[in-house]
Amino acid sequence: MGARFGGGRGVARWRAALVLGVVLLGGCGPSVTAQWRMNETSGRVMVDSAGDNDGQLTDVALGQPGHTGTAYRFNGTSSIVRVPDAGDLDPGTGDFSFGGWVNFTELPPPATWDVVRKGISGTAGGYYKLELFEGNNTARARCFFRDGSGFDISVVKGTNLNDGDWHRLTCRRVGNTFSLVIDGATSSNEKSLGAIANGDGLTVGAKPTGGDVFDGLIDDVEITKGR
Repeated sequence: MGARFGGGRGVARWRAALVLGVVLLGGCGPSVTAQWRMNETSGRVMVDSAGDNDGQLTDVALGQPGHTGTAYRFNGTSSIVRVPDAGDLDPGTGDFSFGGWVNFTELPPPATWDVVRKGISGTAGGYYKLELFEGNNTARARCFFRDGSGFDISVVKGTNLNDGDWHRLTCRRVGNTFSLVIDGATSSNEKSLGAIANGDGLTVGAKPTGGDVFDGLIDDVEITKGR
């Protein structure tokens, strides 16, 4: 073995190269920029365990049974979490994903329910959102992306999401592929979009201007950048 790798020095160089390769490959992976575990049982702050993007709670019930730990209960009328605008919540032209766990039993109204969103229609710089809606008398999910030039794309997936079980919903952009992943199953659409970056805050469970208030439990929301 020593002859094959050029002796002890050769082995050391081989090991160093292997470690460097692992580090470089690791640097190409996704980076969690915000993670809200929703395990608070008191107060009005949603703590970001991955960064500095704490949110302010309004009419949200804490300490509910969660997918892991505890979850937040949104009342369908006035609940909302507001996270101030921050650059690391804007994906620009890069790959990113966002989503969380939901558990609910009611059908969403025609106006839909918001799970996560940053920006609204007409926001300069575009916006992104994950919402729930009623289609053919069943609850479905939709990811929506709009760039700063007004070009947009959506991905729809899921049936019977209002079955009272926990479901993991993730919206994802990888290059020109936009996907919605529900409990590990994926649907995707293709389109070329530009940068998504705006000056609005991020909201969980409702539209920032009012309405679209989720009725049910939300847990473990996160945003990641990279593949």
